[in-house]
Amino acid sequence: MNKACSRSAIIILAGLLQACSVLPRPETVAVEYFTLDVPVALVVQVDTAGPTLLIARPQVRADLDTPRMTYRQQDYTLRYYARSRWADTPAHLLLPGLIESFEASGRFAAVLRAGSPATPRLRLDTEVLEFSQDYRVQPSRFQIRLRAQLVDLNTRHILASRTFTMDRPAEAQTPYGGAQAANAAWQALLPELVAFCTAALPSATP
Repeated sequence: MNKACSRSAIIILAGLLQACSVLPRPETVAVEYFTLDVPVALVVQVDTAGPTLLIARPQVRADLDTPRMTYRQQDYTLRYYARSRWADTPAHLLLPGLIESFEASGRFAAVLRAGSPATPRLRLDTEVLEFSQDYRVQPSRFQIRLRAQLVDLNTRHILASRTFTMDRPAEAQTPYGGAQAANAAWQALLPELVAFCTAALPSATP
């Protein structure tokens, strides 16, 4: 390579390096994380003669089994916010509220979660069917739909089965507004679920 070609290559390379130095750097995308909280309920006197209840980990539809926050703008379509997340998956968000609420009812000698060494008499199975912000209505509403079954583990009979639906309007048409509405909907659904299950308890338990 002659000297003229070498100088030309150096000039071109220097120009490319200079161009790279002035290109905008990619911005860091901030992601918001939201939680699902349940106020701590006052525990009434526990019925020590009551049954022991196991709260199974909620099952979740595959498209909802993610920390990504979901919303609907049209029928048959589920979308995900790009920069907003739940702090955990719906199953892990809902489980603490289920345990706290059934403990606070005072109707059970103990409320257990999966992995407990104790032997339960009853088991609560739940399945999350809907957990999204719905923009098909205005203002948007966050809807929770939960299928619940109370099972007697001694007889293998289903004592109670029902699908619960609860929604609340979002004050702001944003992910934060959706998170607020989700918390309100969950706090309204829990007492209905507890009342339904306790009404189905056997009159006498060994």
